[in-house]
Amino acid sequence: MIYIGFFTEMKITMFDNGSIKNHLVSEVNYDKKKIIDYLNSFGRQAVCPRYAIDCVTGENISGSFSVIDDGEYCWCDFLIYHIEKYNIKLPDKFIEKIMSDG
Repeated sequence: MIYIGFFTEMKITMFDNGSIKNHLVSEVNYDKKKIIDYLNSFGRQAVCPRYAIDCVTGENISGSFSVIDDGEYCWCDFLIYHIEKYNIKLPDKFIEKIMSDG
């Protein structure tokens, strides 16, 4: 399983992909709507009963968060929040997988 969007600021050390500051870009190289639709198209695998935060501002965005996967990649719903609000760099192979799906 390849873990994406597990930012240091969330303090999930098992799957730390580094600080969100290293993933912020001025422009993304993907269709945000298509990526978000893809990320939202899978059911939750687990729910974590602790606060999800906006990793840029530190503000609470939810009282809990969900872990989701497509069988190859794994992410949390706070990744979707961050993609909607900010320009987040995602792994090229992940983008290629989604964008090639038509």
